[in-house]
Amino acid sequence: MNISFLYILSINFIYAKTYNVTLKDALDIALQNNQSAKISDLGVELAELMYKQAVSIKYPTVDLNMNASRLDEDITFQMRGTASFDNTNTINLYNNLSQAYTSAAQQLSSQGLSEASAAASSSANIYKNIASGISSSSEMPISMDAKIMGRDSVVSQLNMAIPLYTGGKISSIVNQAGTAKQISKESKKRTYNQVIFDVKKYYYGLILAQKLKKLTKDTLDRMEFVHELTSQLYQGGSLQVKKTDYFRSELSINMIRSYYELILEKETMARSALLFAMGLSWQDEINILNNSFKKPNIDTTLNELIDNAYRFNPDFNTLKLAINIQNEKIKEVKSEYYPQIGAYGNVQNIYNDYEYGLINDTNKNSWTIGVGLRLSLFNGMRTKNALQQNRLEKIKLQNQQLLLKEGLALELKQAFMALKRSSKRHNILQSSIKTAEDNRDLNTRAYQEDMVETKEVIESQMIESFINADYYKNLFDHSIAKAKIDFIIGNTLEQSIEKIKGSNE
Repeated sequence: MNISFLYILSINFIYAKTYNVTLKDALDIALQNNQSAKISDLGVELAELMYKQAVSIKYPTVDLNMNASRLDEDITFQMRGTASFDNTNTINLYNNLSQAYTSAAQQLSSQGLSEASAAASSSANIYKNIASGISSSSEMPISMDAKIMGRDSVVSQLNMAIPLYTGGKISSIVNQAGTAKQISKESKKRTYNQVIFDVKKYYYGLILAQKLKKLTKDTLDRMEFVHELTSQLYQGGSLQVKKTDYFRSELSINMIRSYYELILEKETMARSALLFAMGLSWQDEINILNNSFKKPNIDTTLNELIDNAYRFNPDFNTLKLAINIQNEKIKEVKSEYYPQIGAYGNVQNIYNDYEYGLINDTNKNSWTIGVGLRLSLFNGMRTKNALQQNRLEKIKLQNQQLLLKEGLALELKQAFMALKRSSKRHNILQSSIKTAEDNRDLNTRAYQEDMVETKEVIESQMIESFINADYYKNLFDHSIAKAKIDFIIGNTLEQSIEKIKGSNE
């Protein structure tokens, strides 16, 4: 068990890395490694592919279909029973022939050709007898088996279709996909801005923890000196120092030591959070190269910030794009009122192992070309209701846009007030630090001469520490307020990087 644990620790130690980074370095690493950023990149790629799929609707479709098959036996045509025939035309034919020969016999007789006339009269009687002997209808038995198609067939077909007019439906679908692609880019911006804000927050938090750690350590060293001095004065019989002062100084030291341990924990957590935000392993180590805050300053106005938020904020832009999509959906539904027209054509070849019957030289090759139209005449008011639904959804999005607009202004106002407050407090705290330092130094020297009480020395030490801690906390608040403003506005990645680069310089 112990050997396995040591092995795991050794492996972690071997593969662990140490990163020495500035804020810009940390952001570059985060935007390359952070899983949320990678997911948003994939979202943009997916939206691009979906847009290309939507655009394909405008182009013709060409499909080649082939099918080879074998039947269990040949296809045959069978006929059993009787067939009825109408003999009216046949009777009329023989009657007409009889009349024709009768007319010919009369003409031959007038010409004195008695023998020929007699032969014609005889033929006329024969045809008349035949006509009288034929019934008006007759039946004939049928028993027939005919092969019309062989067992083996190969059907090849090339089909083409292209939309000619859709009432604006296709363009609406394509525009929706294009707008969805823009929404995915806004989502990517939102994710990147969140990553940037998180890295800034943890980076500044690590700076604050390091500042407070050094401040606490310096305070602890000075208090240990005061504690030692208190012990010497008490043992030396000082009239100012009592045993309770000795205990008071010792309690103060223990309190500072406890706070120091808390700061160490905060520093460790800040490092871990920064590693996580950068997409690095928890086993890695990180050191920041620039561990100082930038001097507070305000180089803009609240109105400018709000105007920029309405231009760049991803959530606000997403709502605007969503309204555009809703407009296209309304157009798509309206297209149901118009006819859908398309052209189509196909070329077909059929091979069959029997060269006669259905698949013969005449019809084994064929082609078709045509135009189709579809117009909805009645669909139970579905189109009307769908149109009303999309109009209401558009109004809903517009109201959400107004709500978000006011919310962004409120968030920026709060962040801007925090920026102004930290800027004003900076000068006050900076002046207070000098006063607290002088006060602590004066009380310490006076204490060494046994001129002031112990509680005054401890109080001066604590006041200086509290003011310095408040000073660093105020710098942290100012940096976070600026980062918050950038996050709310939603500046593009390049703009954010340039701002960070400038702040480092």
